[in-house]
Amino acid sequence: MKKSLFAIIFFLSTILLHSTERSEIVLLTSADNPPYEFTRLGEIVGFDIDIAKIIAEKLGKTLLIKDMPFSSLIPTLMSERGDFAMAAITPTNARRENVDFSIPYQNNISAVVLVNKDEFSYMKDTDAIFPIVLLEGKTVGVQLGTHHESDIRAANIPDIEIKRYDNIGTMVAEISNSANGNGTIYALIIGNAEAQMLVKKNPKLCSFPLQFSDSFAIAFTKNSPLKVEINEILKLLKETGKISDLEIKWDIAQ
Repeated sequence: MKKSLFAIIFFLSTILLHSTERSEIVLLTSADNPPYEFTRLGEIVGFDIDIAKIIAEKLGKTLLIKDMPFSSLIPTLMSERGDFAMAAITPTNARRENVDFSIPYQNNISAVVLVNKDEFSYMKDTDAIFPIVLLEGKTVGVQLGTHHESDIRAANIPDIEIKRYDNIGTMVAEISNSANGNGTIYALIIGNAEAQMLVKKNPKLCSFPLQFSDSFAIAFTKNSPLKVEINEILKLLKETGKISDLEIKWDIAQ
């Protein structure tokens, strides 16, 4: 009897989540990634969050935000406990096996963040791509669940050690410790916009673009009816320059 009751409750909750009559739309995000999504004065804000708010408004819905570790976003979406996910997510082939994606709303490149040393001075104030061979034999930090680890592994850098972190805040603390002579990692691999913001706040660090390029898209459950509607909204935001306006607002260099 208890199992039957649980099944009925689960079924009803699933129906409610996907009902077009609901007045709310649920966003899954990982609010530790400025300038895309982060907490400021107790509120989750950022570039992605602004886009999500516009989407909700155009759909006539109230936006509800669920914050969680980045590595939990896709599994939570697959279990239908959210309508869509935004957290600077790259639509990789592996992720496409489990969820659907919108059209890209922003292109981006990956970057390396290191302790600011004289040996990197020749690359500063240029658009030079960081030579990844310099990471040979080094310990590099990546966020768990991101594509950065697979990118680095595919580059076949000899003797590199990859440390995975649950959130970017812990990674930043570790590289900051390295800048003060107490850390255990040589570099971080994160998005270029995030790297530039981090370096602006910490002059002991420097960042350079890497050879890996990607794009960001919104993730949905498989065959979600929201995909078509939200794709149209994203097209409109790009055509009218709203995406560019938000990039300026959040100081995201393109």
